[in-house]
Amino acid sequence: MNPLLTLAVAFTFYSAQFPLTAAAAASVWTPAAGTTWEIILSRTATASDASLPVSVLDLDLEDNTASTITALHAAGKKVICYFSAGSYEDWRSDASEFTTADYGSPLDGWDGEWWLDVNSANVRRIMAARLDTAVTKGCDGVDPDNVDAYSNDNGLGLTQDDAAAYVRWLAEQGHKRGLAVGLKNGGEIVDRVLDAVQWEVNEQCVEQGECELYRPFIDAGKPVFGIEYPESAPDVSSSQKSKICGDATRDGFSTLLKEMDLSAWSSAC
Repeated sequence: MNPLLTLAVAFTFYSAQFPLTAAAAASVWTPAAGTTWEIILSRTATASDASLPVSVLDLDLEDNTASTITALHAAGKKVICYFSAGSYEDWRSDASEFTTADYGSPLDGWDGEWWLDVNSANVRRIMAARLDTAVTKGCDGVDPDNVDAYSNDNGLGLTQDDAAAYVRWLAEQGHKRGLAVGLKNGGEIVDRVLDAVQWEVNEQCVEQGECELYRPFIDAGKPVFGIEYPESAPDVSSSQKSKICGDATRDGFSTLLKEMDLSAWSSAC
């Protein structure tokens, strides 16, 4: 089938099955392609972060307070609030609300995390409550992680269709609350959710040779917030940085070089 026709068929199907309220989507914050950003998940934000030369900060939803976000807003920053929408994390304050039926296999390499059944009514109830928390704290948008269980041994039989439906549900719920919503990784479902989300947060597309999967965001005027994890970080040579940042497939992306733990160290392309 013609690729353009395939895209059109997928878009029509998912838009019909999981419609978004146009007015709600239009009312949320919509950053432009090329927007500068920083992501810090290994610690809470501090007053000094308000002086970072970027427009957007991506911070942990649970670890940061409303007063911190208010201070960042006063400094002219937009705040994206991160949470894992697709994994059970045993250290989170709402961990006891999940049931054993809600999660499947453990995430490889991430202690204390298991893939969640994104079709579970209980899981969606908990995620809706997290969106409510994002509103209460004053987040401009959310970064829901781990929606790509389909590309992992998730133990639940979750598919790309499940992921696309879930992302569209998250977007609908977020928009109803005045929150912008992004896609995290999930290159295989871009065509099915592009109209529903305001940006892409991608990890390692240069390293994995997958940046073209996210090009539709740039073509639509939406940012791709990219992260690359050089093995030697934070000791990255100029030649290493030039190789990553000079990769033509990431042209137009807002790419950061970071350590895997997403600490404060950063080097922007």
